[in-house]
Amino acid sequence: MEPQRNSQMLQNLYAVGPEARFQSMSAPLVVHDGVWTAYDRNQIPDVDESVSNLFSSLNISSSSNFHCRSIVPPVGYDGGVTGVGTGSPIGAGEGSGRHPFRAGIRSSYYTRGGQTSALTVDPQRNYYPLWRNREVGCSVGFDQMFDFDQSFDLLPKEHVYNPCNVSRSVNVSVLSLKELRGKVYALAKDQNGCRLLQAKFENPSDEEVEFVLYEVLEYISELMKDQFGNYLIQKLITVCNDDHKLRMLLSLTDVPVEMVLVCMNPHGTRAMQKLLENLTDPYHIALAMAALRPGAARLASDPNGHHVIQYCLIHFPSDVIEPILNEIADKCYEVATDRSGCCVLQACMEHSHGKVRNRLVAEILGNAVVLAEDPYGNYVLQHMVGLKVPEFTARLVRQLQGNFASLSCNKYASNVVEKCLNESSEDISRQIVMELITCSNPALLLIDPYANFVIQSALTVSTGHVYNYLLELISDNMSSMRTNLYGKKILSWFEKRRILAI
Repeated sequence: MEPQRNSQMLQNLYAVGPEARFQSMSAPLVVHDGVWTAYDRNQIPDVDESVSNLFSSLNISSSSNFHCRSIVPPVGYDGGVTGVGTGSPIGAGEGSGRHPFRAGIRSSYYTRGGQTSALTVDPQRNYYPLWRNREVGCSVGFDQMFDFDQSFDLLPKEHVYNPCNVSRSVNVSVLSLKELRGKVYALAKDQNGCRLLQAKFENPSDEEVEFVLYEVLEYISELMKDQFGNYLIQKLITVCNDDHKLRMLLSLTDVPVEMVLVCMNPHGTRAMQKLLENLTDPYHIALAMAALRPGAARLASDPNGHHVIQYCLIHFPSDVIEPILNEIADKCYEVATDRSGCCVLQACMEHSHGKVRNRLVAEILGNAVVLAEDPYGNYVLQHMVGLKVPEFTARLVRQLQGNFASLSCNKYASNVVEKCLNESSEDISRQIVMELITCSNPALLLIDPYANFVIQSALTVSTGHVYNYLLELISDNMSSMRTNLYGKKILSWFEKRRILAI
């Protein structure tokens, strides 16, 4: 009875996945030397005629290029077949959705040109069924048992690489640029394809440069923003002549905001700086500045875009970048209070001249008190003082006059007050110290977490009777300062001076 049961088990189909849709039936297969070679139509009971015709039309044979991969099941006790991983053979559609031999398979066979060869299979690797491979033409929804030529899935990935759907028999790396006509865009957006194109661009001829430019010009903004394509564009820019660069600029400025959007992209900002770096014609530079002007303030406050603006400020003359400077001056407060914008505004003051610089300074000074208390705006005021232009420092002090005591107690503004004390002339520093001493509650400045640093700076720069006034103020409040953490910092300043004087 047992041998008969085992014999019956050999004739059953095994469930191979959730796609299995047939009920258990006698095996409709002709087996020759352990290899499924054909389907016996007469053994398929109660199957729809259309399904039967479909199997018959497949014309499966051991010599066909389209074949079933032979899987030889392991032999269990008493010569019976046992499914590795499941423990029992089951009919199609009755299982748990897993091939009974899939978990324990170590090797299998594939047929090419009528010859059978062995393939080593890694049990830890996922081998996806044929119908999940988009590049295979004969995609079907059959069970894995009925997949054809699955050994292709076991080939190394480099054999599958084909980003632009070139025939498998063609090695893309040996093709010339002209032979890649219509494929450059697809290759540029692929990591390996982009490297391949760059390698072919080491010493390009004028004809090859023209060809590649023609292929990418329509998509230049998209490629500049692509994580791989931007490298090809940067390479292309370095070998282009002025006419090619003009065509690039015209393509980028065809849509008014497109150039700004490229600058705001983490990949596009590098490609745009490379383009600006290679512009030599004054007309081309003016065209680029005109395209950037409407979004200059937005770019100045953007984490990626501000690099483009700063490049323009550093490398182009003041009269060329004047449109950008005027746009930033119109939105000076918004730019100054931004993390990236405050750096751009500092560069604007440093690299501008004449009327446009005076306009920037006037806009900054108009918001001086508010900017002094801002986490980022205070750096703009400190930079203005650091320029060592006496006129700018004097105007800033006049704007802050009457607010030095309150600003000294602010975390950010106290740095501006210290900068004014340390970087300005003796007359201006004396004026600031006298305002601190004569404020409504000068004793509070001696024990404030931030104002104590201002007092220490005031002691450093003061001389004569102003210094004596400070000493008198500290002497009157010595007892409260000795019991306060911040008051002790001022007293330690005197101790350091005493030690240095010895």
